[in-house]
Amino acid sequence: MSDAAALDWLDRLLSAEESQRKILLGELAAVDPALRARVERLLASALSPDHSRVIARPVVDGLTHLNIEAAVTLSEGMVLAGYRLIRELGRGGMAVVWLAERADGVVKRQVALKMPMFILQGEADLARFARERDALASLSHPNVARLYDAGVLPSGQPFIVLERVDGVPLTAYCDERKLDVTARLRLFFQVLAAVDHAHKHLLVHRDLKPSNILVDAEGQVKLLDFGIAKLLAEGEAPTAPLTEQAGGAMTPLYAAPEQLRGHVISTLTDVYSLGVVLHELLAGAPPYRAPNGGRASLVDVLEAQGRGELPRASQSSIGESAATARGTTVPRLRAALAGDLDTILGKALRLTPAQRYDSAAHLAEDLRHFLSHRPIAARRPGFLYTARLALVRHRFAATVGAAGFVLVIAAGIVAWLQHLESVAHAERTTAVRDFMFDLVSDAEADEGHQGEVTGRQMVDGAVARARRDFGGQPQLQGELLGELGRMYIRLGAADVAVPVLMQSVDVLERQADPDDAALNKARVTLASALLETTDDLPRIRELATQARAGCANATVDCAKARAYASATLSQIASMSGDQQTALAEMRKCARDIELAFGPQHPDTAITVMRVAILERNTGQLVDAGATMKRAMAIAGPLQLRAVDRAEFERSMAVIDLDLGRYAAARDRLTTVLSRPANVIGQATPRRLLATAYIELGDANAALAAIRGEAPAEEWAYTRQVQARAFALAGRNDEALAAIDAVIARFHTDGNTEASFAVMRAQRYRAQILVQSGREEEALQLLRDLRDRHANGKGTPVERGLLLDALGDAELRAGNGEKSHLAHEAARIELIEQLPEEHPYVTRNAALRATAKQTIARQTN
Repeated sequence: MSDAAALDWLDRLLSAEESQRKILLGELAAVDPALRARVERLLASALSPDHSRVIARPVVDGLTHLNIEAAVTLSEGMVLAGYRLIRELGRGGMAVVWLAERADGVVKRQVALKMPMFILQGEADLARFARERDALASLSHPNVARLYDAGVLPSGQPFIVLERVDGVPLTAYCDERKLDVTARLRLFFQVLAAVDHAHKHLLVHRDLKPSNILVDAEGQVKLLDFGIAKLLAEGEAPTAPLTEQAGGAMTPLYAAPEQLRGHVISTLTDVYSLGVVLHELLAGAPPYRAPNGGRASLVDVLEAQGRGELPRASQSSIGESAATARGTTVPRLRAALAGDLDTILGKALRLTPAQRYDSAAHLAEDLRHFLSHRPIAARRPGFLYTARLALVRHRFAATVGAAGFVLVIAAGIVAWLQHLESVAHAERTTAVRDFMFDLVSDAEADEGHQGEVTGRQMVDGAVARARRDFGGQPQLQGELLGELGRMYIRLGAADVAVPVLMQSVDVLERQADPDDAALNKARVTLASALLETTDDLPRIRELATQARAGCANATVDCAKARAYASATLSQIASMSGDQQTALAEMRKCARDIELAFGPQHPDTAITVMRVAILERNTGQLVDAGATMKRAMAIAGPLQLRAVDRAEFERSMAVIDLDLGRYAAARDRLTTVLSRPANVIGQATPRRLLATAYIELGDANAALAAIRGEAPAEEWAYTRQVQARAFALAGRNDEALAAIDAVIARFHTDGNTEASFAVMRAQRYRAQILVQSGREEEALQLLRDLRDRHANGKGTPVERGLLLDALGDAELRAGNGEKSHLAHEAARIELIEQLPEEHPYVTRNAALRATAKQTIARQTN
């Protein structure tokens, strides 16, 4: 039974008058009763606006034996394929999904167990399922829900175990937060990155829709349900039986024309679906109109596609609720969608596949060009169009060469744009224009000045003019002063910035609304300046908290204000020693930074790196590794400052060391040290490189890495690494002398015996004593350190390493039982933060085995 035949008959029936449909169905029944039954089901569903069962189930009927009864009989507590069912999460026309967990308790992780409602029959079905499973397994992307397991029950019932995503559909997430068009586009880049990743693995999703695109509480997009995807094997004919199977599984409202008509499916099919989702995300509804104003049915979709071209997004039926959910009005939303966005959506939604964007990546590229005011590929680049965008990107840049001056100009323009619709629009425009021309004049040195005018001098002049010329326009004056205060900070003059920013905040608190972005940016900028110049942490915390609470709307400027406020609060928490709060605040910062700048931006990459560092500082080493990997992936294709690129490599190396990836750390640090010395300091990378060599067992390379004199702030830690290298080389006397000098320096610097730095150095000393044959002295020191650690000092990893060192010393003293107990306690500490494959965990397993063998010999 052909899928294409059923869909062709559906098309004929939908095109016919209602009175003719029964006649046509009667004719079909005489020729092919089975096909008539399928077409009737299709027709009934087509007249409904709902669910993907519309096309999916008739197609599946022709391929497999439906097993709906199996889905019905599932119940809580049942164990299937080693997974215990917890509760049903949902079901559709193709599958039922349950929340589940491993029944053996080995891995404490909740998963989504998906069971298609059919039984696989024959080699073709088994081959298809195997192909889908392998295709899913090939996907490894932060925005794609991971596949954990897949298989077939003895009954022939297939199952797929996927990452459980706790999130809400993309459209609902954006509407709840009232994200504007720009913020929605920046979030949509994550969707495009996930689809592009799948396409590069020769996978087509085929059912892209908001319910398959979830956003979690961290603002991370997760793309679900690649279970109906097909692997596009090179050289395989598009009409091969394996490709045809389940080819109709889709949601018609988001399906491409070739899907609805049973034609060849390709990556361009997903591009069309992305266009539909993006249209709904921006305009509030898919690009199809329903006669009664409700949600479009399949009939409406086919009719719209039959006209040859879909209407422009800016001309679609946009309701007041849709505009409100985007933080604007209907006219403003239409204006935002008109122009390049209309063109981009139109190209993605071309009815002929070859006329669409070649890939999700090309669609993403045009959207980035739109956001950065650059010509888009979907539009012919005429002179006026290109010139207009260039002027938007580089206002006054051709006139003024100094970078600091360009920033001042930008500050004025920002303030001007924020008042375009005020009652005093003409007066403000004239005032800002005159302000800019005066600054151009100030850029030329007067007769009493020698040399070029500096950026600091231009900002000084701008502040004076803002105070003098805008007294009658206090809100505009406050905004200008806020931007100029930020310029002072960037020029390294935080002390000069403080009074300017105080005036800005004072003026704006009296003139602006509480949620005004300029007011709250000025508050958080003042907090940053005070953090550099005073120790008034309560005042700084108050300003940052006010800025974040006051700027709750979804505009880009407010997202920036919230991000900067969270970063300041994170820094305050770190200074106070509260690393958990610092991490929580930095995660909030990362979410808002991504909303403000998008997922592919240097600021986003740097903020994600800072999250990873704080995760590492709080002992969440596995999470830190995953987060740092994401930061590196974001930073990879970007043009960064040399110092930032080196910092990414250095931070990744630190986490590599923590996770036992010593060779990777060595290679990264070697790359960092190959850069010019003025790009990044050499002392810390050299010390870390020496540490990597020690863990790799190469004492000579470690000593060579830390040759030369270390700066004062690095001296103790560098000398400590040297002591470990001496011990590794068997130079025990030199090792003891070095570690004793380190402990003395720590005491001089104010560290107590109970401090982490001193206790770790004492552990190194005890291990050197054991190696020197002074085992009794070492054992006493290790027991003393164990007692100090019992009070909760140190980290789980440090406690684990200490207990392993103690177990080794106890074994040397003939205390097999005490040795075994110490190593067992060490294991509990180590696995709290380290992965099972970490060298420390592996070594602990060997030490425990040795202790057991010793006990057995002592018992016998």
